[in-house]
Order: sequence, then C-alpha cells, then structure tokens
Amino acid sequence: MKGKDNLENVEFGEPDITNSDIIKEVTNTIGVGVLRSAKDILCYIIPHLLKEQVLDPSDPTIHLRVSGDGRNVGRKIKHVMVTFIILNHESKSHDADYHYTVALYPSTENYNTLKFILNPFLEELRSFKDDGLELNGILWKFELYFSSDWKFLAICLGLNSANSKYFCPWCMCSKNQLGDLNEDWNIEKNMDKISRNYININGHINPPLFSMIPMDNIIFDELHIFLRITDRLWGLVIAEIKEKNLFNDLTRKHTSLVGDDKETVTRFFNLQLLFRPSRANLIRKLWDGFYKLYCDIKNKTTDPVQLKKQALDWLSLFLTPSQGNSGDPNFLQGLYLPSQITPYIHVLVFHGWEFLKKHQRWGLKTFSYSAVEKKTITKYQHFFAKLLKMEAIL
Repeated sequence: MKGKDNLENVEFGEPDITNSDIIKEVTNTIGVGVLRSAKDILCYIIPHLLKEQVLDPSDPTIHLRVSGDGRNVGRKIKHVMVTFIILNHESKSHDADYHYTVALYPSTENYNTLKFILNPFLEELRSFKDDGLELNGILWKFELYFSSDWKFLAICLGLNSANSKYFCPWCMCSKNQLGDLNEDWNIEKNMDKISRNYININGHINPPLFSMIPMDNIIFDELHIFLRITDRLWGLVIAEIKEKNLFNDLTRKHTSLVGDDKETVTRFFNLQLLFRPSRANLIRKLWDGFYKLYCDIKNKTTDPVQLKKQALDWLSLFLTPSQGNSGDPNFLQGLYLPSQITPYIHVLVFHGWEFLKKHQRWGLKTFSYSAVEKKTITKYQHFFAKLLKMEAIL
C-alpha cells in the first residue's frame, strides 16, 4: 500500500463497533488526545532531509502542507487527525509515513474543538511564516499550504456547509448562480480580509483557523473531486432509470461504489444496457469528458488556459438543454439542470485551472488526500487496537 498512487481503498465503511462497554470506554476518553510540536518534528527531520539533498541550504525554503481528517470508527466513536508533509520531498508526497501527525484526538470535526486543540500548532505556523526557523546556522523560510476534504476545509475556514447558499471557499458564487455560464468565477477571497471581517463576508460564520495561509495556497483535494463528481454522475443515471421505471431486478442490485470501482465504472460501464444508443452515447460523452478533465488536472504539463476552456465546454455539455416538447416525435432529451451542479463541479470547472497554474511546480496530484486517509486508518487502528481486541474477546 505504501506510496501506491491510485484509488484503491480510499473510501472505507464504518467498522461495526457496537459493543456498549467499548463505546463507554472510548467516549470516556473524549478530550484525551495527542499533540506534538511541529517545531520538534522539523528539528529532527531537517538534518536528514539536508543529508538526502531534499532540502537545499542555498535555497532555504520549506514548503509545508497541512492536512486534516475526521473519521468515524463506529456510530458513536470518532476521532480527528492533523498532519503535515514537506512538499520538497516530492517522491514521498503519496507516502503516508511522510505525513507527520501533530494532533490526534477522539472527537468530531468541530470548529471550537479544533480551535482549542490546535492553538499551539497554529501559533507555530504563524511563527514559521513570520520568523522562519533557525537550525544549525540556517534560517529556514516557509511557504505554507493546506489541503483536505471539503468538510474539514470548510470548518477550518469558518465557512458554512457545502449545501449553504454561499458555499465556495474561494469565490462568492451563490447556489442560484451555479448554472450561469456567463460568469467567470476566479479565486477572489483574501485571507487577511476574511480574518479581519469574516462576519461581513457571505458564508463565513467563524474566523479562519489557518489565517496564516493565503487562499490560493488552500487547495482542493483532486481525489475527492473524482469521488464526489462520479457519485453525482452515477446518481443522475440511477435517478433517470427510476423515473423511467427501468429500475428492475437487475439494476436494483447496484451498490455504492468505492475506490477503483468508481474509476472502472466511469471509464467502461456500458450505458447502452440502460438507455437507447443515442441517449447512452450522450451520457458516455459526458463521462469520458469528465475523466479526461480529471486526468489532465493531475498532469503537471497540462496547459491551464486550455484546461479552463476544456472545463467550461464540459459544463456546457452537462447543461445540454432538451430540444422540442416531450412527446413530440422529434424531441431530443438534454442532460442536466443547473440545480444538479454540485460544489465540487463548480470548483473543478472554475478554479481547477487556477490552482494548476499557481502550483504547476508541484502538480495538483501532490495535494491528493489519499495518503492522509491511509494515515488516518493506520492511526485509528493503533489508537483503538486494545479496544478492538476487547470486543473480539467479549
């Protein structure tokens, strides 16, 4: 599994921990967690990275990416983990062992809890940004980044949930503007302005926690872009066959797709099993167009300007209108409505090319969340190993 760059095992179901004794023991530990100093970790690993020539003392800039994840261990047992990785160590960006844990605690993803738990870490990040870190006569400067799934990112930005009217972390697009192809949404939010005046910025309900990181260094996770948009595309197909009473015993057996299954279905599923050829070909064109977008956004060599045009063309295809009146012999059914555009689709189409342009040195694949999720799984397995063993005995 180490360093494996694919979609395998990136979504996990909840372990079936239902034993009341275990739940009681774990819930009694809420508030007891682990917090490590990022400075101490860096003082330990920087000499090794110098020795391996990952860091260059003639260009003493450390590119440090922060990530976080919350996970359900059971219906009543949850925990949260926060990590960082040194992006300069490019060959290890997808290796969970190189995402260093700074916080791990049993609780839910909650703004106030995160603010309290992470306060020492946030102060360290401010110090890194403002003053750098001097070690063995070298003053290291820092460029800070943040990447996570949407929920964790929104909490850390003090932003409303993805289903709110003003949903986008990076621009002021509202839900009723999602289908307006005449709008050219760009990264327009400014971290300093949000920090000073969040209450007057639509969608923001709390001050951002990572206020030391600029908005264009807070980057979406390309993995969740793929997972959530394929969820929507597949969901729209299921909704259509239900509407047409085609949800028979065969199609009723479909299950929720995880990991590599989603990529396989997106690329190879024979839609003509469900629809007449013309309809199947139109949906297949949409699915193929999305998969190409997804591949191109992960490719460092992709031209960002071309990607922007490609993404807008794909959104136009998604919004293909029907022609004629339903029931007429010449009626041509279109695809989907503006109300069926998701926040992840908006971000891919309007902000993907911007992030690729800004971070082409690393490539957006470097900010993938898969290694963090693998790290979370490993950590909770260790964290609750005793309790899981206890459940097996009971």
